[in-house]
Amino acid sequence: MPKNSSNIDLKLSIHIFNDGFYFSSNSEKNYFLYEDINIFEEKEFTKFLDLNEIDDQNQVKLIFFDNPSMFTPSELHAQENSKQLLSNYTELKKNHKVVSDITEDNKVCIIYQISKKMEKTLNKCFNQIHYYHYSKILYDDLQEFIKPYSDRKLRLFINLQKNIFDLFLMESNNLLVYNSFPHSNSDDFMYYLFALIEEYKLSSDSLDILFLEKFDNYNNYYLGVNNFHDNIKFIENDTQQNIHSNHPAPYFMNIL
Repeated sequence: MPKNSSNIDLKLSIHIFNDGFYFSSNSEKNYFLYEDINIFEEKEFTKFLDLNEIDDQNQVKLIFFDNPSMFTPSELHAQENSKQLLSNYTELKKNHKVVSDITEDNKVCIIYQISKKMEKTLNKCFNQIHYYHYSKILYDDLQEFIKPYSDRKLRLFINLQKNIFDLFLMESNNLLVYNSFPHSNSDDFMYYLFALIEEYKLSSDSLDILFLEKFDNYNNYYLGVNNFHDNIKFIENDTQQNIHSNHPAPYFMNIL
């Protein structure tokens, strides 16, 4: 019998990475390696859920970070072309399927791939699952952020996470460029940032640079940007708590 819980208590978020997953509920927030808890194996994952008193009535938001996404205008996109488009952008993995999200403003179709085995396991464990690529959540959050602005100023939004970072170049509420790049230190970050600024001939006078939240472990990155841009800004996430979380993409640490 399902346990007696409020709708808030039933919310659960699972964030999928290459080496593990972040589990976020009202009672538990932690990162687990697949070598410790294998989310691909139904028996092992069911045991983990039972220990955390999670059952099939929980409303699950599944967010994927393990594969890159491709943005394409939704009005030009035909679903049957998704696989071909994504194969031109990144290598298609065995035992994965190509899926897509539509942004809240219906302007962008976001194409990516998910593990069939993981999907099968989770569908057996939960009755209600909502699938998202993390880049859709970022895009939708940025659209909410820029709603009050009516100017045509260029804004470069930066999301820092372990091993990669995301760049969104926007003019008003129009997305001009989205891309993600690898990094292992601030030098890598500055290299790719300058490459984009040079490619699009952006000047500091015409550009706002905004980081999604501020985290102590990226202080050298902020200092690097400050060396050529006087005024960087930080977007606060109202749900943020526990800045020292072990989440590889800390902007998402408290999403339910």
